[in-house]
Amino acid sequence: MSKYNKTEVFRMNILRLNYLIAVAESGSFSEAAQQLYTTQSSVSKQIIALEKELHVRLFDRTSRKVELTEQGKIVLSHAKKLTAGYNDMMAQLSAYEQSCRGHLSIVSIPVMAQYQITSILADFNRLFPDITLNVKEMETFEMLSALENGSYDLAFMRSEMLDDSYETSNICKDRFATVLPLNHPLSSREEISLCELKDESFLLLNKGTLLYSSCINACQKAGFSPKVTYTGTRIETIVELVIQNMGVSLMMEQAVSYLQNQMIRIVPLTEHIDSYISLVRLKNRTMSPSAAAFWNYVKSRNS
Repeated sequence: MSKYNKTEVFRMNILRLNYLIAVAESGSFSEAAQQLYTTQSSVSKQIIALEKELHVRLFDRTSRKVELTEQGKIVLSHAKKLTAGYNDMMAQLSAYEQSCRGHLSIVSIPVMAQYQITSILADFNRLFPDITLNVKEMETFEMLSALENGSYDLAFMRSEMLDDSYETSNICKDRFATVLPLNHPLSSREEISLCELKDESFLLLNKGTLLYSSCINACQKAGFSPKVTYTGTRIETIVELVIQNMGVSLMMEQAVSYLQNQMIRIVPLTEHIDSYISLVRLKNRTMSPSAAAFWNYVKSRNS
């Protein structure tokens, strides 16, 4: 059996390897002791112990300056790699520990339950109970300002209109649908083209939402400007107005499907206008350990 067996190699501790590196680089036991804030005797004892573990002589002590033996040079090369790996491991463990504690501010569009965002937050909170979550609902254009000024770390939002300054991790895909009263002539259809709605009164979410501008743009691409007779902040109110035959609405299918009942029909559009709900961050801003932990959790959850 080789005298360099695995058991003995693994017994070498990082402290002794650091002492070896210090002596080799300074060429002196006394200078190494000063660098390591210890005594020359302690350095010498650690080097001797390391030589006994490896069954080799690491330094030539006959000359005025301490020099590595050929075997010592081999050990030094590996010692640097081992200590670098150890230091990197400890740094990563420290970063992980920090990521498990702290504060995280997240902003979201006001349909968290419909897109399982509430489940994501709850599951993360169970995994990282020492991270304090601060969550607020906003409309898309408000969220962009909140990310830019640093008041929030991350955002759950519709991402199809974002520019390259943002990084996204998609959560789910949704599509536009028409919300009609049950007695509407088109309510029995499986799909409806936007151009068929040009004479309708539209009930939409307000102008501060990305959906409002998306609806207007979609109608204009279909060849008409919609007659908007109501804008509001609550989906439930719009659906109630649809039931009362005040008009029709364009909404995201998943966002409104939980309100599906015997009084309305939710009919997809022929145009297949899609929207992506994503976790969003600014590319040029370094994430805090807590934000990075949440970002990586969401990405791994959706991979």
